[in-house]
Formats: sequence, C-alpha cells, structure tokens
Amino acid sequence: MEKCSVLMEEMEQKEEKFKLCTKANLGLLACTLLLAGCAAAVLLMRTGTQGPQQQDDIKALRLSLRQTNVRAAIHLDGKYTESSASVEWKLNVDQSYYGGGLALENNEIVVPHSGPYFVYSQASYRVNCKSEEEEDEDEPASLVHLSHTVERLSDSYGAKDSVEHDYRPILHAVRTACQKHPKQGHWFSGIYVGAMFNLMTGDRLRVNLTNDPEILAQLEDGHGDTFFGVFAL
Repeated sequence: MEKCSVLMEEMEQKEEKFKLCTKANLGLLACTLLLAGCAAAVLLMRTGTQGPQQQDDIKALRLSLRQTNVRAAIHLDGKYTESSASVEWKLNVDQSYYGGGLALENNEIVVPHSGPYFVYSQASYRVNCKSEEEEDEDEPASLVHLSHTVERLSDSYGAKDSVEHDYRPILHAVRTACQKHPKQGHWFSGIYVGAMFNLMTGDRLRVNLTNDPEILAQLEDGHGDTFFGVFAL
C-alpha cells in the first residue's frame, strides 16, 4: 500500500510539472507572436513615413536586384540632328532598350564587364541622285559613297597618355549609291555591320557615319532604320 501511495504521488507531481511547462510554452509563443506583430506594425509605419530620398533608395535597390540576373544588352535608335550635323543615339524611344550595366554616355556605349559581346549597327539612307542633265561633264557618274564605322576605345590599346591610346575601328563598311542612275530620283541604301568581340571593362564604343553633312542629312531615322547596339554572349 505504501508503494502504491508513493507511485500515485510521483504521478501527480509529474502531471503538475507537465501542466506548468505547457503554460510556460504557451506564454512564450504568445510573446513571440506579439513581438512579431509589433515589428510588422513599426515596419509599416516606417514605410508610410519614408521621405522621398529613402523611397528613391529603395526603388534603386529593387531595380538593382531585378537587374542582377539580367543579361547585359543595349539597343539605341539613331536620330539625325541638324544643329550638330551628326547622329544622336537615344534611349526610351521606339524599340530602344538597356539593361545589365551597359550604358549610354556622351553618345557612346560603355561596357560594364569584360567578356564576349556582339556589336552591331545599321544606317539607312534615302539619297537624292542627280539626273543626267545635272551631271558635270568631268564627272559623268553621280556616285555617292556611304561609309559606316564602329570604333572602340580601350585601355588594352596602351596607356592613356600614349599616342596609341585612341579610338580604333572594329567594324567598317562602304557602299556606293546612285550607280548609273538614268533619271533623277532617290536611291535607298542601308549598311549593316556586326560581329563578336572580346571587350574589357570600361571600353567605349562609338559610330562614325559618312562625314558629308549633305549626305548625312538624308539619313533615315524612322522605326528600325538606324540603330546601334551591344549584347553580352
């Protein structure tokens, strides 16, 4: 009988300890949920009371995170500007695009990271050809030469204070328009160049077109006519 009484007392003590532990665990869980709720409320209050600068920083961070896995690429549309008698490459128009670090600076494309890239460009012209009556006897053939060159500036060429450190052509093409044109009219011509290159961080790429202002003014700059782009491979 005494043994039975002792066993009963031990069981009652264990049951009491179990109840106390259960209450303690429930209390800790309630405290944890309360703290989480308070933290969420504070976060929402801070989000709603952020200043313009903080909101801009958050937007920039989100954009950077989105671009982390974006393949580097840029596509620019060309527009002829009469004031400078040259082609200005533009973003945020037509089908232009950029991402992954490739940037447009001073009308040039800047390479963010070393690696293989595909460089391409196209220029389209609507050349006004002269008629036979307007031809000079000394120049019976009214020929118009259209040139298209993509140039690269790179530290791999040598020190910046060196004479060799200069823009060098990496793509070049020439086409002749108005060949044996019987009557006055227009000669439509497009020049496309493109190839793969191993570029370095900080390399700069630019396009040089026909240097004759009269011919350059006849550049077509409609949708998909004149463009310049680079994408990582």
